[in-house]
Amino acid sequence: MSTNILQKYIRKMEKLRIDRARGAAPNKPLLLLAVIERIEQGQIPENKIVLSPELAEAFLKYWSKLTDRKPNIAMPFFHLKSEGFWHLHPNPGYETALGVASQLKTASRIREVIAYASFDDELFLLLTDTHDREVIRQTLVNTYFADFKQVIESLITEKQQIDKYRRSLLRQVKHTFSSLQPLAQIKTEKPIRTAGFRRAIMRIYNYTCAVCQLYVLTLDGESITEAAHIIPFKVSGNNDVRNGISLCQLHHWSFDRGLISVDRNYKVIVSELMLERGPTEWTLTTLRDKPILLPEHDEFYPAQDALAWHREEILRR
Repeated sequence: MSTNILQKYIRKMEKLRIDRARGAAPNKPLLLLAVIERIEQGQIPENKIVLSPELAEAFLKYWSKLTDRKPNIAMPFFHLKSEGFWHLHPNPGYETALGVASQLKTASRIREVIAYASFDDELFLLLTDTHDREVIRQTLVNTYFADFKQVIESLITEKQQIDKYRRSLLRQVKHTFSSLQPLAQIKTEKPIRTAGFRRAIMRIYNYTCAVCQLYVLTLDGESITEAAHIIPFKVSGNNDVRNGISLCQLHHWSFDRGLISVDRNYKVIVSELMLERGPTEWTLTTLRDKPILLPEHDEFYPAQDALAWHREEILRR
C-alpha cells in the first residue's frame, strides 16, 4: 500500500466529527480502537464488522477508562458512516431504514437493521498490516486522547499481552499433555494469565456451557459461562487449554464441588451423594450420561488425564 494512501487515511482519522461537549467521550475514535483491536487479534478476518458482543466488550473497556457516562456503541456504529470510509450494509428488507437515524439508537435495533459495516477496501488493507495499523492507531490516540494517552496505551498493551498469552496456550496443544504441570512456564502476571486462559476457553467453546449448552452473551460482552480448570490451577499450575472447559455458573460450581464430572467418553457423570429438588430442567440428575459439547477441533478436547484426575480426586462417590 502506498504512503499516499496511508497519509490520506491519517488525515481522515485526524478530522473525525466528534462530540466535543465537556465530559463527552469521543465515541468514534473509541469504536475504531476497538475494531482495530479485533482485527489485530484475527477476529475480523474479512472486511465485515458485525456489532457483536465481543466488539462491544472491547469498546466498553476503552470507554470505562475515560468517563462514567452511560455508553451506547450504537451511536458511533451508525454515525461513523458520515466519515465516508465506513459503510453500513442492511439486512434484507431494511434498506430504507438506514436513512432514519432516530430509529437506530440502540444496539439491538442496529443488529436488527444492519448486517455489518465495512471500511473502504484500501483502509481495511492498511489495518491488516502491522505497521500501518499501528500508525493509524497512534494517530487516533494522539489526536483524541492526549490527556489519557498513558491510560489508553497501557490498556492497549494489556490487551496485546492477554492475546499473546492466549496464542501461546493454543500452541501448547502441539505437545503431549502434562496433567500436573504445564509444558513450559509462560512468565507473565496473574491477571494476564487469568484473562488469557478465559479468552482462549471462551473462544474454543463459543461462550457455551459444555454441560448444558447454555449460551448467554450480552452486548456488553458479559457471558454466563466461565473458564473452568479441570485440575484446579492451585494444584497443577496448568493453564493448558486441555485442562480447561467452558461451564455456566451452576455447572462450574457443581464441577468444582464434585457433584458432576466427565467420563472417558465425554459424558456427564452425576454424583449419587447429594439431594436436589426443583424444576426438572435445572436438576443435575437429568444430565447423567449426557454427552458434553466438545470443541470443533479435537486437539482442544479436554485431556483424558485431567478428566481422570477429576474423577479420582474431586467427584463425590
